[in-house]
Amino acid sequence: MKKLLFCLASIMLMLGCESSLSRNNTNNKIEKIENETWTEVPQKKVGEQVFIPVESLISTINTKADFDEVNRTLMLDVGEHQFYFVHMVPVVQKNGLLLPVAENDFNIMEDQAWLSLNFLRDNLDIGVRTENNKTFINTAKPIELKTNNEVTELSYLGSVENVIEIMDFLESPIKGAQVDTIPSHLPGAKRAYRNGVHEGMDWYGFSTGVSMNEQTKVFAMGDGVVVRADHEYNRYSSKEERNRELGMAAEVGFTPAYILDRLRGRQVWIQYENGLQARFAHLDRIPEELQVGDGVSAQTLIGYVGNTGTSGDVKGDRTELHLHLDLLYRGELFWKGLSEKEIEKVLKTIFTN
Repeated sequence: MKKLLFCLASIMLMLGCESSLSRNNTNNKIEKIENETWTEVPQKKVGEQVFIPVESLISTINTKADFDEVNRTLMLDVGEHQFYFVHMVPVVQKNGLLLPVAENDFNIMEDQAWLSLNFLRDNLDIGVRTENNKTFINTAKPIELKTNNEVTELSYLGSVENVIEIMDFLESPIKGAQVDTIPSHLPGAKRAYRNGVHEGMDWYGFSTGVSMNEQTKVFAMGDGVVVRADHEYNRYSSKEERNRELGMAAEVGFTPAYILDRLRGRQVWIQYENGLQARFAHLDRIPEELQVGDGVSAQTLIGYVGNTGTSGDVKGDRTELHLHLDLLYRGELFWKGLSEKEIEKVLKTIFTN
């Protein structure tokens, strides 16, 4: 009888241990499938898109992330790769180079940063699967996080000579126009109305020697690839809407990145072969045949001068017609570290006809 009771107690103890292990596995939400470890992560479905919170990437794989709620930006380090997102911008910087993505691949919900499963599958070297309305990440193979100093080192040109060498192939974006060197139109000029600085250069009719209107053609300047083309651009609905965003910039003391993108209006972005990048802003319209992924040359028409995103646009009075042009090298504005006179020298050297 004692032996029987002992056997029963042993069996119950074993069953209890198995039950406890099963509960722990459920709580940890970890599955073993064919020697691979899959960890369940939270998900949210928006339309046909499935998103997971960036916090889940940090906790399940070796990932570093910096989510800036004011700028609505996300810096994500995964392995050797660094990604920089701006909310509702259909382009991501990958190691300083521009990569087209879906506009909502980076989303903000409940004050958290979320990434779409499509982006994770297409751009990150991690396994992701969905099953029975659940999402799992493959955590069997840890990702080695490496500091990518190369991105910073390669993006900083630092001298007039280096900048001119990188930009030497460019032609004028507007045929016959002289480069505008009015101080307030140059990169780095203050923009008090939005508590920021001018990131690029302006091409107005009165200062470039070319009469400009909505029929003035804008060209691609050199050989490259289109990474953004705002065919579906949505204008500010009213002066009040634009002023609200300017008020937000005044409140924080600078122009948040997502607001600055809206203020640029309709845009085309080009990634050139040597790492140089261009953002053509305030465009009135873009040729229908111009699409993301298209190769371009200095003779490719990429749009027409406009005033989208400006005060003239919301007023509807056709003022502020001009081309705004940002030039960057591997994600950094070309004029970083240069004086006003050095910037002027670069622009005159590159764009003098």
